[in-house]
Amino acid sequence: MASTFGGVAYFNSGPHRFVVKRLGRLVQGPFATALDLPYSTDRGPAEVAVVQTGRLTAATNASLWSIIDSIQAKAETNQTGTLVDHHGRQWTTMRMIGFRMEDRIDRGRVCSVRYRVDYLRFGG
Repeated sequence: MASTFGGVAYFNSGPHRFVVKRLGRLVQGPFATALDLPYSTDRGPAEVAVVQTGRLTAATNASLWSIIDSIQAKAETNQTGTLVDHHGRQWTTMRMIGFRMEDRIDRGRVCSVRYRVDYLRFGG
């Protein structure tokens, strides 16, 4: 199964993986009261954070940069979409908030670059 974000398979040119970084509740504290009694406050559901890492590959340098440019354009928008991993797990209303490439493009039989993408569901 292909992985997609917003229905587009940006990252299927090479191997990649998904890691859920945060689930649960957002808790602030503990704070201290005048009597030195600690207390914490429950602020509601935590924002879901997913990190994707992998390697983009393409036959030519120009093809690789075409893939990178399309990912950059998506990362710079304010749109949400459904993130689907290659096992069919779905996270709805996610936003791609960051895309980082490693410091170099490797060139051999194919051109490739390692990357990291951060996704976030705002507001829990």
